[in-house]
Amino acid sequence: MAVALSTSARQALIALMIHVSEASNPDLQNRFGVTIKKPDRDQLSDEKLIMWRKGARQAIFHELTDKGWARARAELTAEPPAKASPAWRLHYATLRNLDRLMQTLDYQLADVFVLAESAEDGLRRVYGELAEQAGDLVELAKVRGRLTGVPRAELDATLLDLSRRKQIHLDPDPNRRALTDDARAAAISVGGEDMHLIAIGAL
Repeated sequence: MAVALSTSARQALIALMIHVSEASNPDLQNRFGVTIKKPDRDQLSDEKLIMWRKGARQAIFHELTDKGWARARAELTAEPPAKASPAWRLHYATLRNLDRLMQTLDYQLADVFVLAESAEDGLRRVYGELAEQAGDLVELAKVRGRLTGVPRAELDATLLDLSRRKQIHLDPDPNRRALTDDARAAAISVGGEDMHLIAIGAL
């Protein structure tokens, strides 16, 4: 029988399911207003529902295990927490309807959440996987290499939009002579200049 999870641990489980990939507390706070605190992290880890690690600047990153994905799937039909607020009850009613639709269409969680990832979400996820810390410059060629499912035009439009909104920073490679063919092909033109590097977060 599954061990009962605290309400906040259940929130964390659902947040990681929706986020899909490895997520730090700032990632979860920015997207969902959720922070995984030590008691919940310990409970989820002890139950083998998540893996976690410490990254740069002591940031903690969390990711669902296979068992965690299964438990998250079970949350779709679980009862709301005791003494739940109306918002929680509406949330779980929505999840039950989602579960019925998934069963009708023979969908798995990956069909709903992984495929629903936007170009921006994918870009931020891949940058987080490649950069050691926020603000590091990462080669656009490497980013594109991990986002092969996103059409070039869609990713370029996303890059330009985020750059205009100052959500990302694009830079040319200072060592132009050392650029590979892949790096040249992956570049995006901004103001008539080819940009080969991307940074997200503080420089």
